[in-house]
Amino acid sequence: MTDINKIKVTLARLQLELENIQKLYDILNERGLLDSKNRKEKLTDDFMLRAVGSIFHDFYTSVENMFKIVGRNIDNLIPSSSEWHLELLEQMSTPIEGERPAFISSNSKFLLNEFRGFRHVFRNVYGFNLVSERIERLLDIFPHTVDNLKMDVVQFIEDMQSIMRDE
Repeated sequence: MTDINKIKVTLARLQLELENIQKLYDILNERGLLDSKNRKEKLTDDFMLRAVGSIFHDFYTSVENMFKIVGRNIDNLIPSSSEWHLELLEQMSTPIEGERPAFISSNSKFLLNEFRGFRHVFRNVYGFNLVSERIERLLDIFPHTVDNLKMDVVQFIEDMQSIMRDE
């Protein structure tokens, strides 16, 4: 596969992950969980906390899938240390001169790091230990995080398409 075709496939796969993220957003929005005025009573039981936690887990997994797609297909590098999740987040916020612009902005990196941290907790504790205040905080920042991420990914796709046209 030529480098141009590899980039085209990469960009198409990024678009699919954005669609997955939109589905997760829609699930929370349709249940009124993104409206801070009406969510308090909906987050009173372990089952709902686990359900929302699972959606946030899926969200960051989708984000990290995008990171791995870019890392593997453009950077030719996915970190492998014990801190690889954080290193990959850092890598995606760093432009690679002559190769690619930053995949995400520093603001997105900051917001996404909260979801990265939550996913680690979600994977490593019993669901009945989830803290409703943390879920509420993530629900508060989720719309802004998704909007920022979408803008970053769309900009990245446009930038990469421009680079391909110039080659």
